Amino acid sequence: MMTISQQLPDYFEYYEDGTQYYLRQVQYPEDIPLLHRWMNEPHVIPQWQLNKSELELQVYFDKMLADDHQRLLIVGIDGKDVGYTEIYEGKRDRLGRYYEGDDHDLGWHLLFGDKAVFGKGFLRPTVRLLSFYIFENSVAEKIVGEPDHTVKPYAAVVEELCYESQRLIPMPEKTAMLYYCFRNTFYHKFGTFYEASQQQRADRSAKILSVSSL
Repeated sequence: MMTISQQLPDYFEYYEDGTQYYLRQVQYPEDIPLLHRWMNEPHVIPQWQLNKSELELQVYFDKMLADDHQRLLIVGIDGKDVGYTEIYEGKRDRLGRYYEGDDHDLGWHLLFGDKAVFGKGFLRPTVRLLSFYIFENSVAEKIVGEPDHTVKPYAAVVEELCYESQRLIPMPEKTAMLYYCFRNTFYHKFGTFYEASQQQRADRSAKILSVSSL
């Protein structure tokens, strides 16, 4: 029987203001050099602490990809890979030891490895991408999160996106803030965004088909 995370798709697209955002399954071992470069970026090391050799990362991701409570995905913008995310089952993750949740809860971790996307306004649409990916492809009624509570810019952004702070959680390497994003609340605010995305996707597909038929 497939787990909740195994039932999530290998690829997902979302459009916002004419920009394409996508998630694709990590390809092993083809993506290891890319992940190695990102994990050794100075802005990534403090939070992820995976600044390992390429061989060590290969062993790490080999194990991670075999873990059936999570999906490892590359984040892309307009056809270019720019980041990495982990979609995980909240109750089966280590987070499950720190909160009382539903068996269908899903959460995510995100990093932008490509510094060229910084300051371009891509974070909020990417969080919407992750949220729609989960809600459109699962029965989860809420998304959970547990970022380091000292990362203040993150807190300001996610609260705008219907991620509601719950309480502090003492974890071995950090004190995390527990967040919940409820399906109904999120769609009440952003449901029209997904409808617009579907229309942009259809228009783009029609345009490509029209060009290819010439």
